[in-house]
Amino acid sequence: MTTPDVFPLEGGCDCRTVRYRMETRPLFVHCCHCRWCQRETGASFALNAMIEADRVTLLAEEPDIVDTPSASGKGQKIARCPKCSVAVWSNYAGAGPTVRFVRVGTLDEPDQQQGKR
Repeated sequence: MTTPDVFPLEGGCDCRTVRYRMETRPLFVHCCHCRWCQRETGASFALNAMIEADRVTLLAEEPDIVDTPSASGKGQKIARCPKCSVAVWSNYAGAGPTVRFVRVGTLDEPDQQQGKR
């Protein structure tokens, strides 16, 4: 018996100014424990859902794109709410603008990020 897919999933920032929809299951979900991610999040790791940018639909206001340094020296672009500054996704130099690293904690239902299998 197959279970229904839970996608699309919606998410956004704390103040709901930036809202988005992940239309499909991400390529994968990973935890990064590098010191840069620890510094950026203020936690022991960052939990990201890596997904093609064209599968993320913006539902409300555009986020601000903030260029920040990274351990590679190539930097990353972090999409943040212009009002509450919550980071909703990042784009890294290696993947460019075609892949987004969506912050799983910004999903309305973060436990569903991998979908039903």
